[in-house]
Parts: sequence; structure tokens; C-alpha cells
Amino acid sequence: MSLRTTVILLVLVAALGAVILGVERYLPSTRELLEMKRGPVKFNRGEISQFEIDSSGGDGVTLASQEKVWFVRRPFNDLADPEKVDKLMNELTAIGWIERVHREEFDDNGWTKTALDQPRHKLRLMEGEQCVLELWVGAASPIEDSHYLAIKKTESSDETSYYVARTALPELLKPAPKDWRDSKLIRLPADQVVGLKIVQESGQIELARTGRKMEWSLVKPLSTRGSKEKINELLSTLLNLEIKDAVELANGASAVKEAGTDITSQTLKLSIVTEETRNQPVEITLTKPKADASETKATISHRRPVFTVFSKSLANFWASPNDLRDKMLARIDEDAVQSVQIESGAFPPVLLEKQSESWFLRRHNRLEAANGDRVARLFQALNTQPVRNFTSDSAANLAAYGLDKAFLAVSWSGEGITNSRLIFGANADHTEFYAKYESEPSVYQIDAALLPSIPQEGIKWKGLGALRFTQFALRRISLAAGTQPPVILNYDPTTAQWTGERAGRDVTSMIDRVKADRLAGALAKFNVQDWSADATNAIQALKNPALTVVVTLGDPGTNSGPTRDIVVRFSPTQEGMDTALYFGQVDAGPDVFYIARASLLELLAPVFKSE
Repeated sequence: MSLRTTVILLVLVAALGAVILGVERYLPSTRELLEMKRGPVKFNRGEISQFEIDSSGGDGVTLASQEKVWFVRRPFNDLADPEKVDKLMNELTAIGWIERVHREEFDDNGWTKTALDQPRHKLRLMEGEQCVLELWVGAASPIEDSHYLAIKKTESSDETSYYVARTALPELLKPAPKDWRDSKLIRLPADQVVGLKIVQESGQIELARTGRKMEWSLVKPLSTRGSKEKINELLSTLLNLEIKDAVELANGASAVKEAGTDITSQTLKLSIVTEETRNQPVEITLTKPKADASETKATISHRRPVFTVFSKSLANFWASPNDLRDKMLARIDEDAVQSVQIESGAFPPVLLEKQSESWFLRRHNRLEAANGDRVARLFQALNTQPVRNFTSDSAANLAAYGLDKAFLAVSWSGEGITNSRLIFGANADHTEFYAKYESEPSVYQIDAALLPSIPQEGIKWKGLGALRFTQFALRRISLAAGTQPPVILNYDPTTAQWTGERAGRDVTSMIDRVKADRLAGALAKFNVQDWSADATNAIQALKNPALTVVVTLGDPGTNSGPTRDIVVRFSPTQEGMDTALYFGQVDAGPDVFYIARASLLELLAPVFKSE
């Protein structure tokens, strides 16, 4: 081998060695690539019990977990903001490094600029007494939105790794110690609260419900239904009280006065009960603010400081009992109701029953379809009826309101339904009307406009379907005006063909099949306008009907076999006149209905072809 060749090979070997050294030094290794993908900070967040934060030029902060609740332990002792702690946890695991750096890559001046020898923030993660990770935040790096970080994983080694990484840690660690304090006076979901007691100079108010999804009751000083809207508004104000400032106290009331935060005068005390803390409610004391003020002083049983709290709705706490009682006459869950009973002194009781999501009326010892729309209107009327006045909270003198002999009572029942009998009375002149729940002492004045929504006559609750049949069972329709010969339309359900006759004459060729089918369909689903409570005049008028319709039915799908007739008669409400309303009756039964003249004309439109 020539000297020249040897020299060239030595140069190539030297160059290759330099490249290898450069690659090893400046390009990430396989392990580093894996770390880059996973992020440089990894820990078991469920095992972390403490954070220690020290910032240059500021006080240190220690955050500690106790029974899954985070506290600030340094420089004061109070609840920590769980959202900020959670955000810190998330940001630590979300750190994304850009590159790993080494001390020897920098001269002294360059390393000083990284601020890793004198970091802006030091953060230690503890598992019990053991520090499992220490992280230093240095200066911002030349790469946009990135900082120099030093990470020491002390559970495995004393090795310190340096990174340029994108992270929001500097902003998260910047707040002063007081900013780590939980900014809510009490942090609790509203649906967990099942009891609330308010004690103030004017007396005591107690609110309760049997479970999270149940309705509120006003227990003291009255026993009545609570206002869902007002109580939720009160809870919202309470659970959203924002802390603006806090005074750390020594022991005793003297320290309170020395701090200028005497909250012993004109105070209001609240006791909050959840299903989990029935035996140890949370106690809150609030100073009564000046008129229209949005700040006041507060203490709470599980936190030591005296707080300055903020809310635009502080006046909600100084409510009177009437402010928190339900302003609506009823709060009926229509879906839960299975039966309704209406009682009056003038008519037999009305009993409505729900079966398979449909309402039925029990009359004459049998069930018949009820007017479901009217039942729905009953619930709507009761649920939207505002109380005009809370007349009395004593049942000692019900005669003054006509409630000793109520003229009307409505009761409803179903699974989980209580307090469901409502009685109605009136003064001697029947100019003012009152209502009272049978199980409550309170008397409410109501608007008389509610009463028409609660018909006392059973017939008014009957379903509006006067005729119901299938066209497959139809054999014949007979239409007769007064004493004139009827038009008879015969129907063959096997061929769906119509034939007809009038006064013995075949009129089949004159029948418009579409119109005849339309008539049959309308009669098969014939609805009335309403039922008449007093049938005396109607029965007399129907003795000489203006129009008689006879529907003949047989076995569905066949044109032979036995048949039966259904006779429907119509007469104007005033004899000899074409009135806006007509009386109607099916098979001379006891029930008489109303139908509008326009609806009757539409029902019985001509079935013959146009000339």
C-alpha cells in the first residue's frame, strides 16, 4: 500500500470518528428519543402527596394532600385550589422537550444565561417523606415559548438532566402563595346538599329534602313546600362565594377584633348538610353587609381564616320564610301520576286511571277512554297556577275560607308521590277562592280562573272519540236528513267496492269512491267537540233528529255473517234553526255530545260525483 493511500485512509478514519462522536454528542440516542416521545417528566400522580415550590424573590409554597384533599401547608394552612393543583399535575406530564443540552456545551457566560444554577423556580414532588423528582425552571431559551429545565429523578439516581422544553410551568409557578388558596369558600356540588339551616336575628329557617333528586321542603318555621327556584338561587349564591382576601388568625375572638374583622354582630349562620355529613354539617358565619354591598366577612368550620367574600347576591342569605316557599300551587310530576280523583258535593266522584301510558275514565263500573288532552291541561293548570297570597299558616279557622266544607277536592297518586290531596273553598260571597293541601296547615288564595280546568262532571273527562271502528268491518252507511229517504252506501270489505241506493233507486254509478272512502274514514275516527253535562234539552231535541247516520258493522274482512247497527243522531241546539253547535247521540245512550256545524258539514260532505 502506498504512503498516499495510507494517508487518505487515516484521514477518512479520523473524519468518520469525528462524525460518530458528533452524532453521539449532538443527536439524541435511542433512549433519548423514547424520552422525547414520552416527555421528560414521569411520575405516578396518585402517589404524589406533596409539592414544594420555591421561587426566587418570593415565599415558598408547600401543597400537601390529605385524604385526597389538597392543602396549602406553607406559608399558611388552608385548602388549596384543586383546579390549580390539577393543572400543575397535567402540565408536568405534558412538558414537551425540544432538545437535551449538556453543561459542557456552554461557556460560563452562556451557562449563566440559562439560569439553571440559580433557577427561577424549584419544584419538588414528594411521595410521603421521599423526594421522587426535583425540577428547576431556568430562563427562557432562544426558541420561542420554551425554557431551560433541569430535572433530577432522585428516586433512581442523582443524575441531573438538562432540557430546552416547551412548558407553561413558569406561569403556573409564578403566583404568590395566597393565589394557591382555594378561591371558593366552600366547594361542593349543589345536588349533594340535602339540608340547609339559616339562623339570624329574626329567627331560624330550615330547608330539607329526602334525597338529591327530591323536591325541597320548608321545615321551619313553616311546614310547606319550598320554592325550587329560590332555594337553588340561594344555594348557587352560597356555593359560588368567592374569596377576595383572608386574615390568618391566632386563637380566640380577641384575635378577630385585633384583625379588624369582628363578625359577632348582625351575623347569619348557615349549616349545610349533605348525605355524607348529616352528623357533622358544615357551619358558615356571615356578617350582614351594608345595603347593596357585594362583600362581607365570613368564617367556615373547616377552614381557619376570616375571609372577605364576594357575591352580587348576598341579599339572598337574609331571606324571609315567605321568600323561600313555593309560589306555585302545585309541582306535579305528570309522568309519575297513575291515578287522579276529583270529588265535589254536586257530582259523583271522577276517577281517572293511567294504563300503558293512556288515560281511562272509570264510569258505571267499567273503563272507557278518557280525554287525555284534558288530563294534561289539568296538570298544566295546577302546575302553572301562582299563589295569589299566602293567606294563613294555621288550620285553626278553615271556615273563614270555606275549607271546612270544601266544594272541590283533587287528589293524585303514583309511585313516590306524597302530599297529593288539594281541597278548594270560597268565602261566603264566592268572590275569593282558596286552596289547601290536606296534609299542610297553609291556606293559599288562588285565582278563580283555575277552576274551569277541573270539571266536576264525570262526562267532561270522557274521551272525544264517539266512534271507533275499522273499515274492514264496515258493511253499510245510511244517511238520512230529517224524514227524507236515506242514502244507503253498501261496502264490500273483500273488494273495497261501493254500491248505493236511494228510495229504491240504484245510485252506484253516481258514487265517488274517493269521497265515500273519505266519509268511511272520518266516521271510523269520529271525534266530538265536547260532552254535555246536562242532557235534558239535548235528548228532547234528538227525538226528532235533523240528521241520522247508521253505520252497519260485521266481522272484519268478510261480507257475510251477522251485523250490528250503530245509530248516530244530530239535531241543532235550537229547534228549527241551523245553529253553530249541534247535539249528537250514539245509539240513544245516556251521553250527549256537541259538534260544531262546520265540523258536521265537513264530516258528511257529499259522496256523489260532481255534475
